Amino acid sequence: MKRDAARAAIVGVLALAFYVVADFRREVIAAIVSNDAPPAAGPRLPAGTGAGLGPVPHVRVVLVDGAGLDTAAAMPVWNELCARGLELRLDVGFPTVSLPIQLALWSGHAQQQTGVLFHSGKVVKPPLGAAAIPAQVPGSIAIAESHPYIVHSLGFAETRPPLDKKLPEGWAGRWVDEAAAAVAGPARLAFVHILKIDTAGHKAGKASAAWRTATTDADAILARLVAAAPADSRWFVLSDHDHIAGGGHGGEARAIRIVRACIAGPGVRTGTGGPIHITDLSRAIADSLGATLPADSPGRSLEAAIAAPVDDDDVLPGLPGRRVVVAWALLLAGLAATLWAVWSRPGWQRLAAAPWWWPVAMLSLCLIEMVPSLSTPMIYKPKGLDMAQAFSPGLAVLAVTLMLTARAGWARALVAQLALPIAGTLAVLIACGGLPMVWGERVCPIVPLWSGWLPVVLLMASSAAAVAALVLLATAVLSAFGPSAPPGTRRNEPAAP
Repeated sequence: MKRDAARAAIVGVLALAFYVVADFRREVIAAIVSNDAPPAAGPRLPAGTGAGLGPVPHVRVVLVDGAGLDTAAAMPVWNELCARGLELRLDVGFPTVSLPIQLALWSGHAQQQTGVLFHSGKVVKPPLGAAAIPAQVPGSIAIAESHPYIVHSLGFAETRPPLDKKLPEGWAGRWVDEAAAAVAGPARLAFVHILKIDTAGHKAGKASAAWRTATTDADAILARLVAAAPADSRWFVLSDHDHIAGGGHGGEARAIRIVRACIAGPGVRTGTGGPIHITDLSRAIADSLGATLPADSPGRSLEAAIAAPVDDDDVLPGLPGRRVVVAWALLLAGLAATLWAVWSRPGWQRLAAAPWWWPVAMLSLCLIEMVPSLSTPMIYKPKGLDMAQAFSPGLAVLAVTLMLTARAGWARALVAQLALPIAGTLAVLIACGGLPMVWGERVCPIVPLWSGWLPVVLLMASSAAAVAALVLLATAVLSAFGPSAPPGTRRNEPAAP
């Protein structure tokens, strides 16, 4: 009876863990896309020497959202602009999300310095202030195709469309006219945000006809803007990120992070270079306008940046040493508990009792779906059904292993199967800085690599708890009512006279 009560209690704990961890995973997703982080130190870019750009009467900046290197190379007008100026590889930093990148472009502070790491769907409050480039240029104007919360966060004197839940009626048909008028007008700084390629990427992926059509349309818009601008304009044309094949961005992969930027016009030599950092381009824009960046901006003069290209170690934030130590300690503790649980079994059963389901689940997820990252849309889905289906072979292995090993001691069987995965899940949570979320603190758990895995391992842990609870119930039923029980010992069966 005591064993039955203990087993029932463990089943209850596992069932509760299933619901609690699943709900916590949804909180993590909301924290990734909504919460900001405390401002931190920026990247330490390599030192170089060389002059910056001088001021010019007009600066025109066009950002083609979502256009990676291969897409930009397929745009003839963009190619022509690069051919008469500087063609640069641009490292937009991490994470590769539009609003944080544009805040970096116009403030001179990298994403970690602003603390805005994702911030999806809503304007930054307060928007960039007087120290930002647009606020230093009277009459600066920004025109966006859509998603007005982005341009309304940047500190421009005039911003269209208005910040509202819906775009103004007819905006899709007239926004290019307004953008061309802004570029042709007297404003010293005009910024145009083209979003159609990014929209096509999210809806249909890079291999789609919609992506190709959007690329052609974006290049035609760029042609109209170039034709409309004053002859003395200095052009900055750039992207903010690429997309993975099926659509999505946000992660640290170089293929997403390194994009094209071109500078052309008065005072700009021809040539190629890079990668330079997004804050280097910010300084080039500021120098072109006679604006100043904050003293702690990592941005370098243009020629200095070209002379000293950046690499991953320069721009990707590292994990604090204390988090790494605690994460490794947890993994070692989980490994020790697993060895304790499997070592009591004889011979080959030790190997069979190990938690193979966990690597099987990860491998099947990567093969059936893709390797998780902040760029993969599947990690943001609240229910995670696509991921659960993809890693279900691992759950099947877990169920079979528990069924085979629980009869020899279900407590040790549970420890053998769950100790290391639970420790690994906690280690990933700590590596992401998300442990304070356990007691309700608002944090943004975004770091390279591990944040993409955090919703995954939480879903695996939740699913494993459910499977373990069901297996324990099944073994209890089999032991009580199964045909292996000798006559007279089955519950509700009278003993033989």
